[in-house]
Amino acid sequence: MLSNTICDESNPTLSTVISGSYRKHLRQIIMLKEELQNCQVKVLSPVGNAAINPGEEFIVLDSDPISHPKLLQDSVFAKIRRSTFLVVANFDGYLGRAAVLEIGYAIANGLTVYSLEPIDDPNLSPYCRPLDEVFPSTKQLISKKFEDLKCKLQSDLATVKH
Repeated sequence: MLSNTICDESNPTLSTVISGSYRKHLRQIIMLKEELQNCQVKVLSPVGNAAINPGEEFIVLDSDPISHPKLLQDSVFAKIRRSTFLVVANFDGYLGRAAVLEIGYAIANGLTVYSLEPIDDPNLSPYCRPLDEVFPSTKQLISKKFEDLKCKLQSDLATVKH
């Protein structure tokens, strides 16, 4: 359990997998990954930073050596087994099917699950704790970066319209 771990502590033994929708929230997941790495957490997955098939249902990242969904999911399961904890990047409360599968897998393997936002599902919520309990900077940083991203997108849209 990581109840007293905070971002300022240097603990190279911490490792995680970030579960979330790469199709809907890849940019935000990468920002979260960078913040966790700044907190001395080794992020085992995702490794890559860009989707090579952004319009598809199943996203393949630029670092993925293969594109077969089962083999990639098996790789994520192996990384979850090597993790200290699981992070759920449930932006806007969204939980996709793969994230739910990975949460169940992490729970079955005895890992603590931390979520960015509260999880509403009554079957999952008892197993999940807020990520900002142990990494307070994640909530603040993500909120600020979302605002910056939203402003940039609005600016870009205004430029395109004119």
